[in-house]
Amino acid sequence: MKYSTSNKLLTFIRHAPSHPSGFLYGRCDADICDILPSNISFLRSQINDNSLIVCSPARRCQKTCDAILSSGHPRHTLDSLWEQSFGLWDGMAFSKVPDIGTLKGEELVEFKPPNGESFKELCMRVHPVIEHYCLNNKAQKIIFFVHAGVIRAALALAFGSHLSALKCEIDTLSVTSLRHLGGLDFSVISINKS
Repeated sequence: MKYSTSNKLLTFIRHAPSHPSGFLYGRCDADICDILPSNISFLRSQINDNSLIVCSPARRCQKTCDAILSSGHPRHTLDSLWEQSFGLWDGMAFSKVPDIGTLKGEELVEFKPPNGESFKELCMRVHPVIEHYCLNNKAQKIIFFVHAGVIRAALALAFGSHLSALKCEIDTLSVTSLRHLGGLDFSVISINKS
């Protein structure tokens, strides 16, 4: 069943800082650091009683959602919202990640670590999820507890540009908001707000 899709608000919350820090976490399932009460209060203010909650299965996203809403709060958990896979580099200390030099344009969008996936491939699995919730759900406010890569994928959909999205910084515990205007049209309300 199709629902009215105009003016849906999509709010993307990036998970809390990963613990331990200093490692490249994609599909590697890290824990999180404690979340300050001020962060919890700010993030709770982004959510109303009628919000639909959608979450990555990653522990760092689930535990962030639990801290904001409680572990019993209903949510949709989707494998397609995992962070980008960094393949053989996943879980590696940042200091050990190979230096690949400067990549620009489509070369950056299509780069994939050994046995990993590219940002373009990440977008190909995330975009249908966002489109599904916009076009097939009656909720007017949808909250996603996800990863930086997934949030950039959402921005790529709004911008119509993978490369523009890769230029956006996405901090932990930040909020990025889009408005769904109907069809596959979006406007950007805010990026990286905290």
